[in-house]
Amino acid sequence: MGLLEKRNPYATLTSVLVAALRGVIMGIVFFLLNFKPKFQLEWPITLPPWLLLCAIVSALFEWQVPPDDEDDDPHDESFEPTEHE
Repeated sequence: MGLLEKRNPYATLTSVLVAALRGVIMGIVFFLLNFKPKFQLEWPITLPPWLLLCAIVSALFEWQVPPDDEDDDPHDESFEPTEHE
């Protein structure tokens, strides 16, 4: 039950790398929107660790969190709604 134990059965190396890239892009957008007018002199020091943190968190989220069964697409052909009595 460790931090790096794979919990998402659908996670692959490619999906983890794509999730990390998405995290970096979201981190850049968040950083630039929030800190654009301020701290411009500190960007070379603060931006790389921030992006690394965003990439690690996104990759761990992809690796650890399994897809939720309740989030099935209702338009998916294999989707079978359960009947409640």
